[in-house]
Amino acid sequence: METTDAMVRELVHRRHRRRRHLVVSLVAVLVVVGAALVGAGLVRANNTAPDKAPSRVPAGAAADKSGLAASTGAVRVDLHLDYLCPECRCTERALTAALKELRSDGGVSVVYHPVAFLDDRSRPAGYSTRAASAAACAADEGKFERYSTVLFAEQPAEQGPGLDEDRLIAAGRDAGITGASFARCVKDAPYRPWVRYVSDLAASRKVALTPTAVVAGRRVDVTGSDPAAALTRAVTEARR
Repeated sequence: METTDAMVRELVHRRHRRRRHLVVSLVAVLVVVGAALVGAGLVRANNTAPDKAPSRVPAGAAADKSGLAASTGAVRVDLHLDYLCPECRCTERALTAALKELRSDGGVSVVYHPVAFLDDRSRPAGYSTRAASAAACAADEGKFERYSTVLFAEQPAEQGPGLDEDRLIAAGRDAGITGASFARCVKDAPYRPWVRYVSDLAASRKVALTPTAVVAGRRVDVTGSDPAAALTRAVTEARR
């Protein structure tokens, strides 16, 4: 009987060890996947329609107020970016030349959607919203794209405080903004409700990661080895 009891106890211990090993392995996989998604700009999953669009939107806002229209053309290109998203920084750099060439042909309508999906990845929370609101202020000055380039060039690390108000204002000068109205806009932050609307609307449209590119209604992967080629190919196909 003692031998049988010992065998049963050993069998139970083995099962527990296998179970613990399985749980630990599963947790490790989830942590790795979660980290990868956060690096790409993981967002809240939200299928609920956002509240009504705010009455005040920045200059150059698209007709549906979902983003900023940087050009006009037959093929619409939507780019969803978060200023704290590391992958967005890489994508912004990779697509600059391609977008310039596509726009020079007059064939694309580029709409930028500055979203705040990673607000909880700064300490204190909220940097994505502050940066996107400041970028909207830059749009009023006709410098949205140049300002975005500066913000990505100076992108702060996640889990930190982000660029403070003074630095967001100084970034405007780096982008060629000289008027005092920009500094007042950054301080007053009138476009925070619009940033929330843009973010909620994107999420309701099942945009769950940044960067997300949509060409003529079709999503295009711009996180691969050659984002510019992927985007150009999608635009070319949409023109046919």
